[in-house]
Amino acid sequence: MSTSLLRAGLLLLPLLLVACKGMDSLKGLNIQGVDVGRLVSAGENIADMGAKSEDEELVIGANTASLLLAQAPLLDDPAVQAYVNSVGMWVAQNSERPELNWHFAVLNNRVVGAYAAPGGYVFITSGMLAQMNSEAELAGVLAHEVAHVVSKHHLKAIQQHAGAGLLTNLSLFAVQASQASSSSPAPSNLQNNEKFEQLVTNVYTRGLDRGDEYQADAMGAVIATRAGYDSYGLATVLQSLASMKQDDATLLTFLKVHPNIGDRLTELQPTYEYLDRLSNRGSQLTLDDRYLISISGRP
Repeated sequence: MSTSLLRAGLLLLPLLLVACKGMDSLKGLNIQGVDVGRLVSAGENIADMGAKSEDEELVIGANTASLLLAQAPLLDDPAVQAYVNSVGMWVAQNSERPELNWHFAVLNNRVVGAYAAPGGYVFITSGMLAQMNSEAELAGVLAHEVAHVVSKHHLKAIQQHAGAGLLTNLSLFAVQASQASSSSPAPSNLQNNEKFEQLVTNVYTRGLDRGDEYQADAMGAVIATRAGYDSYGLATVLQSLASMKQDDATLLTFLKVHPNIGDRLTELQPTYEYLDRLSNRGSQLTLDDRYLISISGRP
């Protein structure tokens, strides 16, 4: 199966992610005989992966994104989805990897969170949106996640912890072909699927290295500033989260997988000093009203 067909299948995902409420709507969708529903389902498609290439990043990313989507449904609000997607796309276009096929979506989950997957997938929870008051804050958080993708933090973590046999040969479409005449995946593929799902779960449950998070904070601040937003959007969100009760159930997972908020703000200080020297603070936008109207309909 050709690389162009692989890309064709993956290029459908940004439209489908926003349009559907879950992955069920992808079932039965075929492109030249390839089941796209299975393509984005980690439980049916992950086999041996090989050469370190963008194609591998896209396949790992699509399957990782499907696992993240399984944790919470997409928010059933097309206007909010479109707004967050537009802000995310603008931020991503000002990153070091604007050519990626970026996808942004809001998960209907009251916990505070934002997640990135390899290949350009970024999710933010409705609980995180509820803690923000401006578009600059939204842009700062999305830019942090974009920075993770740009630096391939999650991809490297997944590859680093994968067993030698799990990500060895890129043969996803061979699995598709073998499953075309079978009602269920072969046992060996099921074993690899389970290993991959456990691997991804461990990476996201444990969180990235502190250095990766600090780097994403700094890069995110630069990307958001480059996009024209107030540099301190991310810092404002972090300060808001720090003011919450630290035993708040909606905040516990966020605190578990990220460094101490005070440490993050301290590490960010040199970046902000640098940006302050370069930029005219008066020309940077916070867009408070536009955010509040777009998210909740209130001015």
